[in-house]
Amino acid sequence: MRRNGITVITLAALACGAVACGFGGSSEQAPPPAAAPTPSTGDRVPLLEMPVEVALEVTGDGKADITYAYEYGQSPTQLHAAVPWRAATTRSLVEPPMMVTLTARATGSGANTTIGCRVTIGGNVVLAENTAHGPHATATCSTVPSSLPR
Repeated sequence: MRRNGITVITLAALACGAVACGFGGSSEQAPPPAAAPTPSTGDRVPLLEMPVEVALEVTGDGKADITYAYEYGQSPTQLHAAVPWRAATTRSLVEPPMMVTLTARATGSGANTTIGCRVTIGGNVVLAENTAHGPHATATCSTVPSSLPR
């Protein structure tokens, strides 16, 4: 009996040693873990720091009084602007935080008057959209593009 116990222990030790030395297993080694890219790596720029187009649009018919802001301290106004209307700026969304506000008031006084506003980034991501109907309808869109989820 004692001889069988020693044989089992010896075989177990040899099997463990063979696996530890690489016998009986795959000869491939696992690749080293990938390092996370850093902002200083080459020419890479974090996504939110890349320039993107921020567009303001007014839809409807006729004319509208339009007030908009995408820079602090600036609120340009376009009185009796032809609609559809569009303005855009290109910038990164990180510093300083950017708040976009667009208000369009239709100059038409008819019951069928419709005015709309929309703020988009990158040409296709709608951040804010609103539509109003009626005499002198007013649509307002306001958003903070840099608050997008990361």
